[in-house]
Amino acid sequence: MARKNALRDRLVKVLTSAALGVVEADPVELDKIYCYQRVTWEIDKRPKNGNARVRMYIAGHGYNHDLREWAPVVANRLYGYPWPVWLIPGERLALEVDQAQATTTVRVYITGYWTDQAEGMA
Repeated sequence: MARKNALRDRLVKVLTSAALGVVEADPVELDKIYCYQRVTWEIDKRPKNGNARVRMYIAGHGYNHDLREWAPVVANRLYGYPWPVWLIPGERLALEVDQAQATTTVRVYITGYWTDQAEGMA
């Protein structure tokens, strides 16, 4: 059985301009596999337009693998993605905030585990 090493990360980014903002985790290291078991996020300012959206995806290997989209979104509310997300070397989790106000702070909270790629997943 593969050894599961605890993984907890918190991403915080202040979006500098009013437009499309992206928050990205660091890419998965070579020879590792990550399993994000729960991802939650929040923003501190309401997007400018009522049809604004937030999209979560896996970035890497030349394309984005979309996971979920929320619309409309409000400020100071915790949104969650409770399903496991598996990431292989070179991939990263990203959260895209469309029509965000300037100086919006985005916080992403990640809980899960990582294992060595050679051990595989159990």
